[in-house]
Amino acid sequence: MGPFNFGKAQYSPYFFAASIVMFLSTLCCISAFASPYWTKRYLDTPKDFQNIGLWELCLYKYRHYKDDLQIPYTGCFWFWTNEMYRFRDWIIPPWFKWVQAFATLAFIFTIATISSLAIAVFSSFRWQWRYQLAWCIISFVIFAFELIAIIIYGIYSQDRLWMPRPEFNYLSYSYWIEFAALVLALVACGLFAGEVNYLRAPYEGDIDEKNDNDELHHSPSNGSHMQLTYERNRRPRSEL
Repeated sequence: MGPFNFGKAQYSPYFFAASIVMFLSTLCCISAFASPYWTKRYLDTPKDFQNIGLWELCLYKYRHYKDDLQIPYTGCFWFWTNEMYRFRDWIIPPWFKWVQAFATLAFIFTIATISSLAIAVFSSFRWQWRYQLAWCIISFVIFAFELIAIIIYGIYSQDRLWMPRPEFNYLSYSYWIEFAALVLALVACGLFAGEVNYLRAPYEGDIDEKNDNDELHHSPSNGSHMQLTYERNRRPRSEL
């Protein structure tokens, strides 16, 4: 597959597809990170607990057994509000902090990746394999962080010491959106790997030629890849 025109610019199919997939992964990651629906309670069951996310808990006339005042809580509460300080340790056990940590790292790397891709769309450095390799590695790191987060949460979310009557609860859409984000990140990783292979292929077996290409000063024009095309069509020095 060769480069194709999109507007006035030319793109590699691998890079174009990887950028779209990474954009979708970013949307999923942001949605899962911000929404309070990792665990939700079934309908027609006691509604004292309603739903919980990474940073927010929703209750309805809930009284916690560790609260000496037995105040009923109704509404959605951020974990670090004054209302939650009495049983914050219950809401955020050590395993939950690890979920928050890995989800936050994945979120940070995702935002950094999509921001750099947005710049690359309008720059010529997208034709350099080293950048593609960096995106490939970062995409895999994002996948790994998100995978660890959902595995830990999936195992411990049924712990009766954390959430009372877990048989009434189920993993809701925020959790599965995070799962979609990690699948898309892995797909993007594969596409970036394909782009690395595509850009390096003409220089396999000729190290000097590949190094020359790495040092080329590409035009800042969005549509310029003429130098790359010229290099791909040349016969390697080893064949001359």
